[in-house]
Amino acid sequence: MCLETKSVVSSHLYPAALYAYCRSAEDESPMRVGDDVVMLSDRQLQDYLLCAECEDILNKRGEMWVNPKLATVKDGFPLYEILIKGPAAHEDEDGGLYFASLNPELEVEKLTHFAMGIFWKAAVHSWKGKKRSPMIELGPYGDAIRLWLRGEGTFPKNVCLTVMLSRADRTLVVLGGPAPQSTKRWQSYFLHVPGVVFTLHVGKLIDLEMRVSCFHENPTHPIFVSDQVMGALWKRMGDQYRESRKTKGIFGGEGKAIS
Repeated sequence: MCLETKSVVSSHLYPAALYAYCRSAEDESPMRVGDDVVMLSDRQLQDYLLCAECEDILNKRGEMWVNPKLATVKDGFPLYEILIKGPAAHEDEDGGLYFASLNPELEVEKLTHFAMGIFWKAAVHSWKGKKRSPMIELGPYGDAIRLWLRGEGTFPKNVCLTVMLSRADRTLVVLGGPAPQSTKRWQSYFLHVPGVVFTLHVGKLIDLEMRVSCFHENPTHPIFVSDQVMGALWKRMGDQYRESRKTKGIFGGEGKAIS
């Protein structure tokens, strides 16, 4: 990240602390879903990637604040509880819209830095054994994000980050992505950490409606809550369970549908 020749330390794609959040109430290993497999696993995505100084930047400018506020199986969802202390700009039966600018307990820079750090790490490394291609492609925006993460540049142009939370009682406590989403005129990638979905959009053709929803650049710093979107995420996870080659082994016999 600093582009200097230094000794590197073991880096995690997701902060190491988050893996414990995904353990069940019976303290079982987190469930891994993806790559056509479903299994209980304590394996963490890590590799020798960054120097200690760059690791410290990611830790202090985002991870230390965000990590303890994400959802857990056992201890609730502190970030959601902070969010709803502020007034809702809009609210209906599906969720709501909140402005972080009206809630002094929400740290916009730190929440942004946390997400952008994970997206950037996914764009410079594969995180899969001997595979060399990165998880996602950010093209010319990758270096602008790197500079911003280090405090050496402004937030990149033609980059938009949206933030969506689940309600505390509908939280999916898993780690997923970063992975591409289908778009027509620009590139989009989603990242799911316990209770929060971040979506990163990059490209000159991002439309105005998407640009004004950018968590960092919009002065109101919008955060969305949507049961509909989170329901779609639950469905995607269920589909992955059913399609996995290990599902039958986990549930026995012919397997059981996930409702």
